[in-house]
This record gives sequence, C-alpha cells and structure tokens, in this order.
Amino acid sequence: MKITGFLKKYSALVIISTIILFFLIIALMGINFGQWLADIVIYFYDISGEWGIYLGVFLISIFGNFTIIFPVPYLIALVVISAILPVNPITLGLIGGLGACIGEIISWTIGNRSKNLIRNSEKFERMKKYIEKGWAPLLIIFFAATPLPDDAFLIVLGIVNYSLAKTLIYCFIGKFILCFLCSALPIWLANTALGDFLFSLVGIDLEAAQTGIILQSTPIDLLISSMTWISVIVIIFLIIYVDWNMLLRKWVNREVKIFKNKKALKE
Repeated sequence: MKITGFLKKYSALVIISTIILFFLIIALMGINFGQWLADIVIYFYDISGEWGIYLGVFLISIFGNFTIIFPVPYLIALVVISAILPVNPITLGLIGGLGACIGEIISWTIGNRSKNLIRNSEKFERMKKYIEKGWAPLLIIFFAATPLPDDAFLIVLGIVNYSLAKTLIYCFIGKFILCFLCSALPIWLANTALGDFLFSLVGIDLEAAQTGIILQSTPIDLLISSMTWISVIVIIFLIIYVDWNMLLRKWVNREVKIFKNKKALKE
C-alpha cells in the first residue's frame, strides 16, 4: 500500500530516474548512439531508397526526443545523413521536426502528471500566470530551435497545464528550423574551413561525418550534457517557481526598515 502511494505521488520522479538509469547503463556499455541512429537511416535507405531516408529520420527523431535527461544525438545523425545521402533539407527538416515534436510529448506529459503535487497552490497559480503572460510561444520555439535541452521547459508547461496543441505547434516550428539547418549546413558548407570550424564547436567532425562515421562521445561529453540539462531546469524553475516580486518587496521593506532605524538612532 505504501509502495503504491509512493509511486502515485512521485510517478514523474520514478519515470525520470528509470530513464536516466537506463541510458547511463547504455552509455557505460560504450554504445555509440549517434552512429547507431545514422546506421538505422542508412539501412532504411538501402531497402527503400530515398523514401527510406525520411522514414528512418522520422523514427530516430521520435526516439531522439522521447528520452528525458539524457540527450540522444539524433542531430549528429542528421548531419551524417545529409553529408552522405541524397536528401532534400526542407523535406528532412519537416519530417525530422514532426518526429521530434511527437517525441517531445513525453516531457509535457510528465509535467502534466506532476501538476497534482502542487495543484491549487499559490505557486501553481503563479507559474500559470507567468506562462500566460505571452512568453511561452517564443520560449518554446527558441528552445526547440537550438541544441539546448528543451525537455525542462516542456515539463514546466505540462505542470501549468499549458495547451498541448499549442506546445506541439510551436515546438514543430522550432524543431523544423533546427533539423533543416542540421541537414542543410553540411551541404552548403561541405569541404570548407568555415564548415569544419562551425561543426567542431558542437563536437562534430564534418570530415568524418562525410564518410558516415560518428565519433564516440567521451565521459566528459556525457557529464557536460547532464550538467547542462540540470542547469537549464534549475534556472527555468527558479524563474517561474520563485515569487521574485515578493522577494523584491521583502528586500525593499528590509532596507527601508534599516534606514529608518539608523535615522532614529542619529536623532
């Protein structure tokens, strides 16, 4: 009975912890996710030709965004695919964006399942009002269009019960931009010093990618990814969950009180 109550109350935490543990075990086993995902697409290409590419991209985009906390390098796979296979970057962006959008539903759902922990509380209403101020669309698109871990923000949107339909629409726009650029840049910048430099900034060896090879992530890379994710979710929750207006009022009142006390002592 106690176990059932714990699972019901902390279901989101249990889900996240299980996923983290699974992917950490996979990482310690030395499996190269980026290469594995690229090989899946190449396999579909060998079987079905050009349409196989887009089917494979759709599937790996879902998987790459279905996971929480531990990032799966599906974008690196897109770079490799566009570098070695005949693809249309716009089509690849649309297909990849759609798959990524579907995969992100899990993040919103986890947040939505967790809202019962704080529903009807002052903090819940404050978070909801903050999102409703109109920043949500821009933030969703921004996080989705960058390699930043957007799962943290989507979980918050689920907690405040922000519309899933709106979330998916804005997420699709951002993911399309990201997938399109990952598909187009290797084509536009192939065999250029600028291309090699830009991709090296995000840990991609473009020359190796053009041969279909993705270098294995190091333990340091995995640690940096995890710390980045944790930092983002902490910052987002600090911005939305903390009543900064109340803290500011308290600080001002305290300073005013100190000033009055000092003035009274002088008199």
